Amino acid sequence: MSVPTIAPYFPFRRIKIVKQAVLPDTSETRISVEPNRRFHPICHCCGKKVTAVHSWAQRTIRDLNLATTRVWITCSYRKLFCTNCHHINIEDLELFHPYLRVTHRLALYIHQLCQFMTVSEVAKHVKLDWKTIKNIDKMHLEAKYGQPDYNHLSVLAVDEIAIRKGHNYLTVVLDYLTGRVVFVGKDRKAKTLKRFFNQMTTKQRKSIEAVVMDMWDPFINAVKKKCLKRKLSSICFMLWPSLAGSSIKLETVNIVRHQRKTNLFLKELNTCC
Repeated sequence: MSVPTIAPYFPFRRIKIVKQAVLPDTSETRISVEPNRRFHPICHCCGKKVTAVHSWAQRTIRDLNLATTRVWITCSYRKLFCTNCHHINIEDLELFHPYLRVTHRLALYIHQLCQFMTVSEVAKHVKLDWKTIKNIDKMHLEAKYGQPDYNHLSVLAVDEIAIRKGHNYLTVVLDYLTGRVVFVGKDRKAKTLKRFFNQMTTKQRKSIEAVVMDMWDPFINAVKKKCLKRKLSSICFMLWPSLAGSSIKLETVNIVRHQRKTNLFLKELNTCC
């Protein structure tokens, strides 16, 4: 007869369960694991196999619950001297991130909850500190959106949002045709927008045909200096989004609002440096 085991709930190839215990009130489960010696240790940074073991260490991390029982894993691991990184790194056991005290699958579960719940609500649900929840969600967001794609951009929308009282702003750049956020920068200065254009290649900047934004001089100067230098390019000033779609092919659309009536008129801008 086979002996019941919890190993199928931990399908990690590089670890081996050596001990398990459940508290009498079944509120917590303690599991001890160690590296599986059948596999060569792998550097967590570069992913290369390493033979030189510097030392051993141990940490306790949190895993997904089993029903209503919280699971804590005490993991022994090796610190490696990686000849490729020329640094001492911990081995990759495919179980946890070196800067987090939770397993990969619990971190993913927390990130998914943060898409529908507040940080404090998630912290209360999983019974972890809210700062831990915030760092986990931030790490996943940086991994997903940290390297934005600047290809296939033709029409941009530039605006700012206030993040708190005292005139603290963030500059937001979107792909106007899809609504995708491509850049968020601190302040609403010309250098903020210039930093965005400096991250683009020359080919990517030349593909920009129009920029939709309000009449804020620092943004205008940054666009004219860094991006739109061709005669066929355009800057669309707008007070409501519906105007931009009909004015993309125009040289410049400038909107002036009077007290009782709004008039539209065309005004040529010098788009040269």
